[in-house]
Amino acid sequence: MYYIYMYHYAPTDSYLYFEGSKNIFDSFLGNSTNEVLGWNASFDDVFYNNSRIIIYINFFIQFISFNNVFVHILFFCFFSFIGLTALYKAFYKYFPDKKNILIVGLYLVPSVLFWTSGIYKETIALCCLGLIIYLTDFGLIKSFAFKIIFPLSVLILLLFFIKIYIFLALIPLLLINWLASKMNSRKYLLYYALIFISLIAIVHLISKTSNKLNAYQLIADKQAKAISEAKGGIFLMSQSNFVCVDYNDSISLVSGPDSCYFIRPGSRYLSWELDNMKDTTFVNNSADSATYIILYTIKPANSVVNTKKLEPNFISVYSSIPFAIANVFFQPTLFSIKNVLQLFSWIENMWLLLLIVMAILFFDKKITLQKEVLIFCILFALIQFALIGLTTPVVGAMVRYKVTALPFLFTICMLCIDSEKLSKKLKRTKN
Repeated sequence: MYYIYMYHYAPTDSYLYFEGSKNIFDSFLGNSTNEVLGWNASFDDVFYNNSRIIIYINFFIQFISFNNVFVHILFFCFFSFIGLTALYKAFYKYFPDKKNILIVGLYLVPSVLFWTSGIYKETIALCCLGLIIYLTDFGLIKSFAFKIIFPLSVLILLLFFIKIYIFLALIPLLLINWLASKMNSRKYLLYYALIFISLIAIVHLISKTSNKLNAYQLIADKQAKAISEAKGGIFLMSQSNFVCVDYNDSISLVSGPDSCYFIRPGSRYLSWELDNMKDTTFVNNSADSATYIILYTIKPANSVVNTKKLEPNFISVYSSIPFAIANVFFQPTLFSIKNVLQLFSWIENMWLLLLIVMAILFFDKKITLQKEVLIFCILFALIQFALIGLTTPVVGAMVRYKVTALPFLFTICMLCIDSEKLSKKLKRTKN
């Protein structure tokens, strides 16, 4: 991953996280007076997608890495291995006779191996995710021992700040499993459905009564941010505003003294107030005379999917979910492939689709004995796909973000295939 993005594609977030940690470390040692983290000042408080945590993790690794990026990569590979191993142990409790399937489904999914071999949020998120599921036993734990409460709380809090869409998919399902498992097992599905619908109703009521906790507004804001970044731009900051000028419209900027810039009158740009980064203002005819400094520049994404702009309401969000899930599942399509990495992603998507078809045709009824794990894995993956598809218009980002859902889908699909039915079918076909 490191060599591909350093020598064949533009450097990604992984590079910025490492460079940010170097800046902090140099400042800590008194070797630099450079301002750190300025490139990431935008949107850090929107949807709680905080990059600073990853930078600070790398900062602590700097004490033993001495600015060697491969030491950092080794640590992050180890973090993902911990998460996957925790998931393996959690699954193994329910499927002890399916060891080989668990190894393939959890450890050998290509995109998971690729994206978690770098300095990314997904790597830490996968580590937290695996440990949380292992400690809670898919939410089916009978009682919480005192010794696991503190580490579990830290892991959940860390997941909340690093990848809130994983947090939003995980915590309700753990809660539902915990509540439903304490009720009549014969009516498990009914209880599960009732609790799930009740949680959706609670979220809707909270969204209607509180602007700050409006889930629909948060999702719409997240999508608006992602669309603006996908289009690329020159990001600047004044004393009161953060703005984005079109990447190909540098004529809108007028150079001033001391590396400062002014926005040319009549220009178009996006603007956010520094004390309220959640509300986006579309300026079509600038009359701004403030002085700005350039924070960073983002090139337009090469693979943007046409996405319907979400309105912050129930109908707009929920009616877009099927399309969002389909986008994350099938992108990139065969006819939209632009590079080798996208080709591999398409092949992986087809592999997963084949497994789903086989799981339906050769369904192993014995897996229904572990219906709690089956339902958890399917819903956890689908909720992640929905949240990613609703808020992410870039194919490359979709491919990376969904790696925390793929181990669950691949594993559960392979567990659902009855090998005896499949082998009999193959023998008939040969004959």
